[in-house]
Amino acid sequence: MNNFIQRQLGSTKILVHILICIFAIASWADLNGMWAELPLLVMKVKEGWNLPSYIIIISQVANIGPLIFVVVSFLQPQLKPRLEKITSFVIILISMVASFLTAFFWEQSSYIGGVEHSVALLTLNFFLALGDCTSSVSFYAFMSHMKPEYMASLFIGEGLSGMLPALIALGQGAGQINCINSSSQVNETLPDGTSFIKTVYNVFPQYVEPSFSVRVFFIILSGIIALSAVAFLLLNFWSYCKSEMVVAPPDEKYKVPPSSGANGADYGSMDTSKLVSDAEKSLLKGQDGPYTAEQSTVDETNGELVNGHNHSPSLLDVNQSNSGNQLIKSEQGSSSSLTLSDQHTHSELSSLSYASLLGIIVIINMTVTAFLPSIQIYTVLPYGLEYYHLTTTLTQIANPVSCFFSLFLMAENIGIILVMTALGEVCVGYLIYVASTSPEPPLHDVTTGGELALALWIVLTALLTYSKVCCASVLRKQGRNALIFAGAATQTGALIGAIVGFVLVNEYHLFADAPFC
Repeated sequence: MNNFIQRQLGSTKILVHILICIFAIASWADLNGMWAELPLLVMKVKEGWNLPSYIIIISQVANIGPLIFVVVSFLQPQLKPRLEKITSFVIILISMVASFLTAFFWEQSSYIGGVEHSVALLTLNFFLALGDCTSSVSFYAFMSHMKPEYMASLFIGEGLSGMLPALIALGQGAGQINCINSSSQVNETLPDGTSFIKTVYNVFPQYVEPSFSVRVFFIILSGIIALSAVAFLLLNFWSYCKSEMVVAPPDEKYKVPPSSGANGADYGSMDTSKLVSDAEKSLLKGQDGPYTAEQSTVDETNGELVNGHNHSPSLLDVNQSNSGNQLIKSEQGSSSSLTLSDQHTHSELSSLSYASLLGIIVIINMTVTAFLPSIQIYTVLPYGLEYYHLTTTLTQIANPVSCFFSLFLMAENIGIILVMTALGEVCVGYLIYVASTSPEPPLHDVTTGGELALALWIVLTALLTYSKVCCASVLRKQGRNALIFAGAATQTGALIGAIVGFVLVNEYHLFADAPFC
C-alpha cells in the first residue's frame, strides 16, 4: 500500500503532504467550530437564534482582509514571497488567540444603544473571520512556491477544517436532540355546558446535555490551530520541506545568471553555470511561460541537480525538440524530465478558459460554501431528524475524501471540469426546490425522499469539491497571480452566496421551518 501511494505521489514527499494538510486546517477550523457550536451558543447568548445572521454579516465585513492582501500584492510585488509567508503565519496566530479568548469570554455581554449584545463573542468572531477569509488568498499564494503536486493537499486540509470541528462537536453532543413524548390534562367544555378532562399528547424536542463545555471545545480548537502554526514553521524552515519549494514562481521569467555570478541560486533564478555550457545557456535565456520551473538547485556536496521530478546523478544534456520544448534529461535516459518551457503541456490559458475557471470557483463557493448551508435545514429536516444529522456529518467527510482522491487522479481538462460542475449544480437546484417546498417537500411521506436528499448532498459535495481542486490545480500552473485571483474568486462567491441566503431566509422568509419532532 505504501509503495502504491509513493508511486502515485511521484517525487513528492508524503510527510510534506501531511504538513500541508495540517497547516491548511487553520484556514476555516475556528469559524467552522463556531457554526458547530451554534446549538449550544444560541441557548445562552442574548441574540438567540438571530446569532447566525450576525455571524454571516460580520464574516462578510472581514473580507477587508483578503482585499487588502490583493491590493498590496499587486502594488508591491517585490514583497513576495515574504508577504504571503508573514501574512499566513500572522492570521494563524490571530485565529489561535481569538479561539482561545472565545473559550473564556463568549458569554460576556454589554449594552449598545440600550440593547444587550454579546459584544465579546461578536468581536472575536470578526477576528476569526478575518483570518479565515484572508487565508483564501494568502494560503493560495504561499502554495505557488510549492510544487504543483501539493495543491490537492491544501484542499484536503481545508476539508478537514470543517470535518474536525464537526466530529468534535458530534462527540460533545452539540445540537443533538431527543424527541420527548408528553401528555397533559386540559378541561374541555361542550356546547351544552358539560365539562370533562381531556388528555392531550405532545412531542417536543429536548437538547442533549453536552459531554463537555463550550470552553473546552474552543480550547481544543485553539490547540489544533497551534499545530497548524507548527506545521507552517516546519514547511518554511526545515530543509526537508524547503527542498520541495520552487526556486522561481511560475509567473516570472526564467533567468539564467551570467557565468561569473554567485554559486548559489537566487530567488527567481537558477544557476546552471556548473552544469550547462554557455552555448546551451543561450537556449534557456529569455524562456517565459506559465510554468517555467518547479525547482532546480545545485547540491554543492555531490554536484547533483535536484529538480521537481528526479535527482539525476549525472551531467545533463539540453535537447531542443522540433516542437520547441526544452527538456533537461539525464544521460541515463530517465523518463522523468523537467519542462522548462513546454508550450503544449503547460501552455498559457486563453482569456475564455481563465475566466471560465474563475467563474466556476465563484459559482461553487457561492452555492456550496455559503448559500446551500444557509438552507440546509430546510432540505433534509422535513424528512426526519436522523437525515439532518447524517447530512451534516457525511458532507463534512465527503469534502476531504474528494480532495484526497484528487491526489491520485487530477482532471485538468476544462471540459471535464465544466461537466462535473454542471452535474453538481443540478443537484443543488433540486435541493433548492426541496427547501422552497418545506415543510412538505417531494416524497416527504416516504423514506425514499430522505435517502435521495442525503445522497444528493454527498454527491454534490464530492463533485463540486473535486471540481474546485481541479480548477486550482490548473491555475497553479499559471503562477502566483492566478492563485491569488482564485482566492479572490473564492471569497467573492462566498460573499454573494451569504448575502443571497441572508436576504431570502431572513428578509423574504421564503423557506418554512419543519418541526424537529
